Amino acid sequence: MAAGLGARAQSRQSLHRDFETTLDGVEYFVLGNGLIFAAVQAAHQAGPATHGGVLVMSPERFGRKFSTFLFVPERGLSNSRAAVWVNGVEYTAEPGSGQIRWDYPDEIPTVTLAWPAGACRVREQFWCPAHEPALVRAIAVENPGPSSVSARLIVRLDANRVLFDEYEVDRLEGAITAIGYHRLALFSLQSVLTGDRHLEARFESIPPGGAASATFVLLLDASRGQFLRHGLERVRAETAEDWGRRSRLRTGHAGLDHLFRTSSTGLRAAIAGSGKMDGSIWQYNFEWVRDQTMAAIGALLAGHDEASRRVFERILTRSVSEDGNTVEAGRFRTAETMELDQNGELLYGLWMWWAWTGDDILIRRYWPKIRAVADYVLRPEFGFEETGLLKNSREFWERDASFGVREGFELAYQVWNIAGLPRAAQMARRMGDEASAARWEAAAARMREALLAHPRFALVDGGRFIKRRLTTGEVQRTFEPADRTRFPAGMPLREEKVSYCEPDATMALPVALELVDPASELARKTLDELETLWNQRWQGGGYGRYHVTSEPDSPGGWPFATMFIARANLEAGNHERVWRALHWLLDAPGGRAGSWLEFYGERPTPPLVPVGIVPWNWAELMIFFVHHLLGVRPEPAQLRIRPRLLSALDEVRARLVVRNRQVHLTVLRTAGEERAWVNRAPVPVVAGTVTLAPPQENLTVEIHLRD
Repeated sequence: MAAGLGARAQSRQSLHRDFETTLDGVEYFVLGNGLIFAAVQAAHQAGPATHGGVLVMSPERFGRKFSTFLFVPERGLSNSRAAVWVNGVEYTAEPGSGQIRWDYPDEIPTVTLAWPAGACRVREQFWCPAHEPALVRAIAVENPGPSSVSARLIVRLDANRVLFDEYEVDRLEGAITAIGYHRLALFSLQSVLTGDRHLEARFESIPPGGAASATFVLLLDASRGQFLRHGLERVRAETAEDWGRRSRLRTGHAGLDHLFRTSSTGLRAAIAGSGKMDGSIWQYNFEWVRDQTMAAIGALLAGHDEASRRVFERILTRSVSEDGNTVEAGRFRTAETMELDQNGELLYGLWMWWAWTGDDILIRRYWPKIRAVADYVLRPEFGFEETGLLKNSREFWERDASFGVREGFELAYQVWNIAGLPRAAQMARRMGDEASAARWEAAAARMREALLAHPRFALVDGGRFIKRRLTTGEVQRTFEPADRTRFPAGMPLREEKVSYCEPDATMALPVALELVDPASELARKTLDELETLWNQRWQGGGYGRYHVTSEPDSPGGWPFATMFIARANLEAGNHERVWRALHWLLDAPGGRAGSWLEFYGERPTPPLVPVGIVPWNWAELMIFFVHHLLGVRPEPAQLRIRPRLLSALDEVRARLVVRNRQVHLTVLRTAGEERAWVNRAPVPVVAGTVTLAPPQENLTVEIHLRD
């Protein structure tokens, strides 16, 4: 009998649907500062998701959505909403009601959530201070009606019961603290009534046309007293000053400006104070050197120099072995399954940090590790001595022999090391290590020559780049797994009789990185071939990561793969394709919030893990805007600016941080002569490029580019 009762009880118990990351019409407005991570969940249509739900985590601890600190198994995020009682009737934000948007008062990223409460209007504003582990929540109740109303405003602290098991309630000070895995403290800056799990502000009479408000602060592992000693005005002034130092872009196109700002905000939120960062928030709970490096580059270009440095330091201390192996998914792999692109990406990223900041501290402090990273890929087991190229049995998207990957030479592995090794050589010369510099320059030159022209192993065929060539010299056109039934039912790699492995989005990388001329026939044919990846077996847009027939997961568009191709198309002048990609990001779920999932398609969960928010997407967008569109490219000994104005943009203005100096850049389209000025003094423009000494002071640069 007990077993029967248990079975019936179990059948009635389930998690609230808020635990799912991909509910229809749901997106996440992400905030954070390395000390606290927060997101406001927006539900744009009726359904099970909580509109206005608040997710809070420590960026130092990875987790799933249901392990966020305000998730309650039976109620999801519903208790994290504010409740407003107007004339005795309770109201909360409901799916599809009101508005949610980004605002930037004093340049501070702020989520504004507005919703109706009877005759009143509620406006909530969420923001994170620059240096405090806090989420500030200012809530105003506005009365546009003809009669006075009474109102009660309630904010709860109902912490995740798996992680928090004790509470302290200070009724005198108006504060509630949940204690467990961490400490969460909720208090108000105004006088409130304090319940066991909630704070209540009472407004006895709000006159017609009037408003009443209260500000609540949620602290993570910090002292209420310390926050109050600083004071909200000081905290806000410091936050405004902090964001005022970061990069800024104004294009005259609201969508592009939104993509830039949300990418900067997202990168700041995703990177913990230690430099730790989940490869996909609420999904993987692991770190990759490639994802960390790209996020560090994106943060650097956004003006978050310190966050970028912390990422690189964590990589070099925690994610690189003494012999130069790099961590993938939180572990070191064998040589046969190494992601060999990671070494080149890390070298490229470290050089970027040096070039943008002018600071060689990372090079000097970690030189033995950096040297090991560069030498690692030149080891005999990767085949470099024989061919000048790198081989193993793993491909860029982490498929291996069980997926049908055969031993061979992967395009992305060569491309990133061709980009990284010459930059490692520059770092070697900075360290006085001429032997290493010469070795790496020669290796990169040989690798590039082999990639383009090796008589047996060149990664060019039919006038375009190819993804992979086998050690026999044959192009690997298909993947043939030994057992297709091991993959989830319905997935193409299980169901298809022939699984093509190209085109592959990584074929855009040599064009985006300008290892070949983007205007060349080789680049044109490659980019034309990649158009196959758009809308393969789905509607709504986006490029897939590779040919859908070899997909072991669900078909769908991938944002960062889409940006690989968009970056290459901008360099090649294919502006219609670029605009199509950018509009897809703006229109895709997450576009309004500016936080994108790994991909957009159906996913069988389980057996596969839930889809999460990928920081690499923000990094790709930042690289697109700064490196490609603005063309700002510092080097150790000079600053080059070579913009690529996207069609329909006639004027772009930016504020960037180079060598701890602000560079205010204006790019204008002109039908006349190309000209440029620096601090109002004319400077030459050569092939659309302005070349300057590294800035020693703030600069104002104006460039007129021919249409």
